[in-house]
Amino acid sequence: MAEILCINPGSTSTKIALYKNTDEVLVNKFDHNLDNKTNIEHRLQLIQDYLKENNITALDAVVGRGGMLPPIPSGTYEVNKKMLDDLITRPQAQHASNLGAPLADEVAKQFNTKAYIVDPVTTDEILPRHKITGFKEIKRYAAWHCLNQKAVSRQYALDTGTKYEDLNLLVAHLGGGSSFGAHKKGQTVNVINALSGEGPFTPERSGAIPAQNLIDLCFSNQFTKEELHKKVAGNGGLASLLGTKDVYSLRQNYDNLPSETLEILDEMIYGISRAITSLIPDFDGEKIDQILITGGLAQWPLITDKVTSLLKHLNIGISIYPGEKELEALRDAAIRVLENKEQAKEYK
Repeated sequence: MAEILCINPGSTSTKIALYKNTDEVLVNKFDHNLDNKTNIEHRLQLIQDYLKENNITALDAVVGRGGMLPPIPSGTYEVNKKMLDDLITRPQAQHASNLGAPLADEVAKQFNTKAYIVDPVTTDEILPRHKITGFKEIKRYAAWHCLNQKAVSRQYALDTGTKYEDLNLLVAHLGGGSSFGAHKKGQTVNVINALSGEGPFTPERSGAIPAQNLIDLCFSNQFTKEELHKKVAGNGGLASLLGTKDVYSLRQNYDNLPSETLEILDEMIYGISRAITSLIPDFDGEKIDQILITGGLAQWPLITDKVTSLLKHLNIGISIYPGEKELEALRDAAIRVLENKEQAKEYK
């Protein structure tokens, strides 16, 4: 029975889980303060101490969340020197997921086994024509919740006795940042990017902003370049409009929220619905089998019920997969490789 350790570093925490095949043996979440959240040595020490405390002496694979690598196809990749170098010295962007491969590699060395990553956020299956914008100098790019979107797509296929590669699925991952994917017969032919300023506003991201107004703001001397980047991804959306990105608190106090706040939340939900429908043409007129809604915000029925109501005229079924299945997705990919159902790819 294979023992697999999965590592998912986030901006303020690191989640790990140990599985024996699909059975969860251990799970833990390490919270990080502002001083050490980007410190790989600190995170690694916490993981190593935890494994030692629980008498873990053997592992068959270690799998980390994939980071901001150059665009690569979907799949499971064995961690190698080039991958580590790209993530550490020249990542496509600064993101906690960049620590996934280095952490997995260090733990794997300790246990004399192999380290992998799966479906990183820069996984790129977008058709070239969908990267075209109205500026010849600018191309759209992929930065999305590939790991969880692919995981819930495979889970839906399993739940319905079908194959992911035979289905057309619209997938919405709703979280602090949200991404949307057109999954056409196993290939995500287009995505609405979670990082670059596309789609609806979210708890911490601006979503699409009128370009001329944004240009004016860039030359207003009110903000630095870094501050504006942070307003797009980090301090935008609800953080800018309401002064908070704490959706749990908003949910708990919903009945007492002022009308202005309710209107902002309502518009976020309308924006989510628009983003989902905007990908319909990317299926080239083919039947869409299901809409899947996942991510942390999918745990709030107010959001999922409203989206379902707004989209009911499409006559496409909607399935809700609340939360994220990233650790399970990492586990399942490792199992596929260990059982020779999938060949691990070489990162080049």
